[in-house]
Order: sequence, then C-alpha cells, then structure tokens
Amino acid sequence: MRQTKVALAVASSVAIVAAGRCAFAAPMDPAPERLYLEPPGIPSTTSCQSVAQNPEQVLHPPFPAGALPNSYPCVPNNIAWGNMMSELGMAIAPPAFHPARTTGLGGFALSLQASYTHINANAVDSTGTPYWHQGTQGAVDQNTNKFSVVNLSPDSIVQVYTLNARKGLPYGFEITGALGYVSNTSLWVGGADIHWSLFEGFRTGILGYLPDVAIGTGVRTLEGSSKFFLTTVGIDGQISKPFTLSDSAVLTPYVGVQRVIIFANSTVVNLTPSVDPLQQCGYKGTNVPGNPNASGNSSGIYDGSPVCTNTLSNGAANNSAFNNLTTFNKAVVDRWRGIIGLDYRLEVLYLAAQFATDVTDPSAENANVIGSSGSNGWGSKQWTLSLEAGVFF
Repeated sequence: MRQTKVALAVASSVAIVAAGRCAFAAPMDPAPERLYLEPPGIPSTTSCQSVAQNPEQVLHPPFPAGALPNSYPCVPNNIAWGNMMSELGMAIAPPAFHPARTTGLGGFALSLQASYTHINANAVDSTGTPYWHQGTQGAVDQNTNKFSVVNLSPDSIVQVYTLNARKGLPYGFEITGALGYVSNTSLWVGGADIHWSLFEGFRTGILGYLPDVAIGTGVRTLEGSSKFFLTTVGIDGQISKPFTLSDSAVLTPYVGVQRVIIFANSTVVNLTPSVDPLQQCGYKGTNVPGNPNASGNSSGIYDGSPVCTNTLSNGAANNSAFNNLTTFNKAVVDRWRGIIGLDYRLEVLYLAAQFATDVTDPSAENANVIGSSGSNGWGSKQWTLSLEAGVFF
C-alpha cells in the first residue's frame, strides 16, 4: 500500500469507528458504504465482504496460488453513488419558489414551505444495483436492533420542510434565507437565494402592461452526514403577471426555467463496516519514529503505515481491511427543469403552490445517470411539488 493511502486509511478508520458509536440514523439516511462492487477476479463462491471477515481464506483454493487479501478489496460503485446523489440533489435544490416581482424595497416575507420530490426508489443502474434500496439505511430489525442490510421499501417521495425569510432590497433585488430538514432522515438543509426583478417599479404606461421578468440564483447544502457533502446550485429565470381580484387580494401566476448543478463529494467510507481494520491488524500505532513498536519498513524507512501485530498463516500482516477504506468519485450533475406556480396574497397573508419537473432527460448530459428507459418507466426524470404559506409585510 502506498504511504499516503495507508496514512489516510488509518486516520479515517479511527474517525469512522468513533463516529459509528455515537451516530443516529433514520430509514432514508444515505448509507454509501453499501454501494460497492466485487473486485475483478474474485471467485464466484465468495465475496469481498467474506474476505474482509476472514482474510485467511485467500491463501487457499478456490483462490489462485500466491494470492493475498490485499488483491480483493471491495470496489466503490461510483455509478450507483452518482445516481443517488443526482436524485437527492434535486430534492434539496433551490426551488426558485417566487414570482418575478419582489417584496419591494421595504417588504419582508416569512413563510413555511413543504416540498415533495419524486425519486426513482426502485430504479436499477447500469451495474444492476437498486441504489435506493442498497444505499439507504432501511428499517431497524426488531430481533437484532440493527438496520437492515438493504432498505426493502425506500420512500418514493423525499419530503423537505423549510422555514424561509425573504427581504426586498433596492433596485429590484431580493434575498432569501432558508433552513429546513429532510423528513425520515437525520439530515437538514440550509442555503440562500438572490433574484433580480429587471422591470421592478413600472406600474403605469406601456411598461406597466408587460409581465414582470426576473433572474436569480440560489444554493442549498445538505448537512447531518459525515459520509458525504452535497451542494446544489440553481440559476433561474421567471416571468409573472399579478392580477388584482379585489382591493386587497392579488393572484400572481408565473412560469420559469432553472439550471440545476449538483456537486457531491464523498468522505472516506468503510465498504466493510462490520470489520474494524484496527482490531483485525492488532494495531499498535503508526510506523513513525518514537513509536516503540515501529521499526521502519523493509527498507528501514518510517513511512507512517499501520504497525500490525496480527499476521496470517503465511506471515503477512493482517492489514487488508484498510484497503476497504475508500472514497467515491466526485459527482457533478447538470439538469434542466421547468417551473409553473401560483401565488395568492390577501392583505398580509399569502399562499403559494409550485410544480417543477425535468424538461430534458438527465442522462443526456450526464454519463452513467439512468435515462428514460429506467425500470419504473419514467427513468431518472423527477418532479417536485411545493406548497407555501406565510405572512407578507
């Protein structure tokens, strides 16, 4: 093992073990450590998980002569990872949930928002992996009091509930702050938006008959998991036109389009979480000067690798479990979605509803993201229904 990989693996395994003892989880919490593939060349009668549990078996048939456990680590399933992050990213994406007209220079709005996003809960990616089933915690087994190996019934709708605050600024600008949580998980989401109403202030004359036009951008980031980072950026444009129903009631329909960019980064995860690499190798610190158990590597160099006291029957260090500490590839997903909404205001109270959906097949721009031929008929296209109620000052 390379020096940098070993050093990272040792530090990460300590963090993983510590975090695992105090973490809380819910059925729809992502479990990326379950998204793995078998290594090339492994005999069909075994698996990388069984090798991690018992590395000694690699020294015997059906493994080839001279084989070592280090040759059979679990492989991160980057395709399943990318698909799950793409769909989860759409669920937390900035909703652009507003007409083109802002609250005005002195305006302020406070609201509660509920968003319901369809995910392809039963979809299977190109590796044959049902990534929502395999990549989320699932229910707790009543007999063992542990989470299931797979989630037998993942939610098909991701629910996000958010508290929003909007404030009008000079020159047709408006900013929004948002903080919320993702239902049935231990995750929460936060972010901010800014949009600019280009023709704000024109109420009479020819320009007064034109619809309001706005452009904007927003960002949302997901927190609550030590296994990955997920951030979604939205760039949007809207057209709306308010209609006065009475002296104090205004109805504003609007349409828009949004470019959604999803960024997902993995931290170091243990693809064999049931195996503790430190315990398996008989860990006695790292191979550095000052450690009484360290003596340098075969070349007499202190390389920072783990010092293991447990060995296999052939005399090799029993340290292969460190190879299952890895990261997924960085995922960047680009998608387009259309927006249609309706805003109703009565004095200081207002209600709003919005529907957003993919307008192009996500697989058209993103390699390995499942397309319209997905197993559930709709492929990876998603829709989001958002509802909002608040006060307007």
